[in-house]
Amino acid sequence: DLKADVGGLTFHFGTGGVHASVEAQRFHATDEWLIRDIDVASLYPSLAIVNKLAPEHLGQAFVAEYARIPAERKEHAKGTYMNAALKLAANGAWGKSNSMFSVFYDPQYAMTIPINGQLLICMLAEWLLAVPSLRLLMANTDGITYWVNERDLEQAISIEKQWQDFTLLKLE
Repeated sequence: DLKADVGGLTFHFGTGGVHASVEAQRFHATDEWLIRDIDVASLYPSLAIVNKLAPEHLGQAFVAEYARIPAERKEHAKGTYMNAALKLAANGAWGKSNSMFSVFYDPQYAMTIPINGQLLICMLAEWLLAVPSLRLLMANTDGITYWVNERDLEQAISIEKQWQDFTLLKLE
């Protein structure tokens, strides 16, 4: 079990992602204290696309075609069958990269995506901890939930933007 303590949470790392959460506590949003939940849009496909990662035997042609799926998905409202189908197609390509029966099979690619995702989520958590009042509540494979005083929200959002600019990933 790979784990690290960061900002009062124990981050657990696995082949599918990272998970951390406060235990047996309740947090309330008020006018002064906000709970903010952020996650990376289409994390695994986005990691492949912005970093030009592909199963070795498929090369950069894969990245070019793969990038079309999330782009097309944005044209369909969340909750529609087309949005769901395109989400499944985008995530399925990575999911099948660890199956020896799939055209996408490439164990190195299969591990490169979640390892990079975990490290980038941890980087975001570490950067956010620079905000004086911020308390991490939860982190998972593609996002973070935190509690922050409204006076520090602008600083937290600025850090989120810096992280997005650095990683080329988009937070929702």
